[in-house]
Amino acid sequence: MPNTDGSFGIKIVIGAKGKTTYIPTRFKIDNLKQWKDGRVVKNKDADYINRQLQNILREYQEIFDTMPAIDLSASEIREFLLLRHRKSDSLKEYAESYIERLKNEGRLSYARNMGYTLKYALEALGENVALQHFTSKTLLQYEKYLRDGGSSDTTINIRMAHLKALLNSAVSDGVVEYKVFPFLNYKIPTKAVRDICISKEELRKLREAEFTGDWARRYNVARDLFMLSFYCAGINLTDLMDAHLEGETITFVRKKTAAKKRGEKEVSLTIQPEARAIIDKYITENGTLDFGYRFAQYEQFRSFVTHGLNKIGEDLGFEKKLMYYSARKTFVQYGTDLGIPLYILEYAIGQTIKDKNSRPIHDYFKVMRPQADMAIRTIISYSQDIEEESAPIPEWARKYITKS
Repeated sequence: MPNTDGSFGIKIVIGAKGKTTYIPTRFKIDNLKQWKDGRVVKNKDADYINRQLQNILREYQEIFDTMPAIDLSASEIREFLLLRHRKSDSLKEYAESYIERLKNEGRLSYARNMGYTLKYALEALGENVALQHFTSKTLLQYEKYLRDGGSSDTTINIRMAHLKALLNSAVSDGVVEYKVFPFLNYKIPTKAVRDICISKEELRKLREAEFTGDWARRYNVARDLFMLSFYCAGINLTDLMDAHLEGETITFVRKKTAAKKRGEKEVSLTIQPEARAIIDKYITENGTLDFGYRFAQYEQFRSFVTHGLNKIGEDLGFEKKLMYYSARKTFVQYGTDLGIPLYILEYAIGQTIKDKNSRPIHDYFKVMRPQADMAIRTIISYSQDIEEESAPIPEWARKYITKS
């Protein structure tokens, strides 16, 4: 599969038990004609790349030869090799490998933004900066470069959060060791909190709007996706597009936090009637959604939806800029207004659980599903000003309702 620029990354193939996995390298070719019989050809850097690839393969082979004689899967062999490989201490080389890993996990937006963070770090600190050289002073130097370039506290917060995640990953992979972790004595600037929630009246306008003209179809798709996200507890667009929705539930692993979570990662929620009405307009035979548009990349579709929502918000006279993420923020804000416990909202939206060890709940994930379903139903009814007694409570939820 080609990269976004049309090039192809060179990967090491690992096969075992009929399964295949890959270890990405930092090298790539412009097109498939530059690859023949396991070597790079017709490329001005072919000799150099082939030598480097041979060195990498030799290092992995040496590690593989030390592997215990146990029956391992392809993915287990990959982890064994990665944990023991003598990786470069170069920020550039490690970051490029990390970004490739993000792409393989489907986290394309995060990978792209991490690429920007790397670009500016290399401009500020030099192409040859090593991971081991990072200290709190190095971070201050990077921050000064960003500020001098006009970056706001919010942008600097994002860049530093990306860099911190990168260095943490390098430590976890055994690439670098720090006596004092660079961020321990460095305070990341606080980003401004964007208030992008919309009011109940604005949500009603959006829900009931009738669109006409050349942009009607685009508006309807953008509005339906926004409302569907709201009805499904603020689900991210990428997770929604991958979900199978033919049944009574929606089950997904939130891509944005999947790598951070430990233990149970799936979120499973009952599809509410309002969500089902929208799903049925676009559902395909295989249970996924199809809005009738064909984009080469997901990012193009996301941009299409974003621009549509921006324009709808302007046309309807919304106080704040309308965007897809507003659905998630609005859902959580309404839940907070209603006094719904934070741990239930966190589960419903697929958020990484904070301080879960101190939460006074028993057998956390087994009791969370019905509570999350009831929370979603309560928030939807609240958004529509439906009285509690007349709210459409599904049969499955009635046993969780107690009458005083």
